[in-house]
Amino acid sequence: MSVPPGLPTHPTWMELDVEALIHNLAEIRRRAGEGVEIIASVKANAYGHGIIAVAQALEIAGVEMLATGSFAEAKSMRAAGLTTPILMLAGSLPEGLPELVGAGMIPTIYDQAGAHAIEAAAGSGAVVPVFVKVDIGLGRLGVDVSRALDFVDDISSFSGIQVEGIYTHLSFRDEAGMAYTRERIPYFYRLLDELKARGHEIPTTQALASSALLAGWTDGCTAVCPGHLLYGITPMGEGEPSNADFRPVLRTINSRIIHVADHLDGPPPGSGAYHIRRATRRTAVAPCGANEGNRSAVSGRTGEVLYKDRRLRILGCSLEYLTFEIPDNLEINVGDTVSVLGGDGPGRIALEEFADWWDTSPLDVMLSFSGRMPVVTSSV
Repeated sequence: MSVPPGLPTHPTWMELDVEALIHNLAEIRRRAGEGVEIIASVKANAYGHGIIAVAQALEIAGVEMLATGSFAEAKSMRAAGLTTPILMLAGSLPEGLPELVGAGMIPTIYDQAGAHAIEAAAGSGAVVPVFVKVDIGLGRLGVDVSRALDFVDDISSFSGIQVEGIYTHLSFRDEAGMAYTRERIPYFYRLLDELKARGHEIPTTQALASSALLAGWTDGCTAVCPGHLLYGITPMGEGEPSNADFRPVLRTINSRIIHVADHLDGPPPGSGAYHIRRATRRTAVAPCGANEGNRSAVSGRTGEVLYKDRRLRILGCSLEYLTFEIPDNLEINVGDTVSVLGGDGPGRIALEEFADWWDTSPLDVMLSFSGRMPVVTSSV
């Protein structure tokens, strides 16, 4: 495999499988049901995968809306030529909302300060579409469900505001979280009924996200907002519903070898530094260290890289470099490519396995690597 153009000075890059992304979107549509729109969560740099490459593929596939909490990300999508509506998942001070409105984003509001800021930004005769975020029990962000009816009543009287959507969020990772969500989510559905009874016709309503879709839930809302499942990452803990119907969008993180060393003349294995763990005569170095988001495995676990479907043991990860062993019977040279994560064939290093080396979650691994290297797209 060759290095993508422009990378010989620092040959480490991330490859995405666009076909997997499109497959996952189709599977989400199947689970959500006919006529349900997809608000694709591309926040946090598309869960670490690279927001522009992901958003471009989703737009081509016809996704109805993109969602992020970062204005910088939203602007980068527009600068890349994307035209799909962008929902801002909050994160701005009231004084920042006029800039969102001016850029044509759809703001989320959940308090009077935000509503008044948008009303002022709308200007004479203009109407700004907004979404209302409702907190049904997560305890993070949104107007409390007990006050949401009056809040929508109030802001609907503003001449410069049109409530186009209302949504909530309460994800879960296990049975206890699922039980809590099942207990709380009816509050949101009752709110929708009450709003309709008062004459509020809100086009977009959304409560379900990846964990609920994975658990097989459906509801009467007009949209779902998946994140994890778009990228083939499970939001659930071990032993919970499987995400086997979804494919990993991360194909591989690759790096090319910049140095091969022969330690035949010493220092001997076990003597010190990287030689403490070394058991082979030769070692290799690739430029994929902490600067790229990588790190060493936790104590008691051993990381590996993949070379031509063969696993090679990692000796250490420093600020700039990843150092690993070369078995005596393996020919490997400067310029050869190794897969730090992912890869092709039976030896593939799954994201879940890699996360276990770090004793963390797959999403945390992706966010560690996020934005640290060029992203290219490919299909298998």
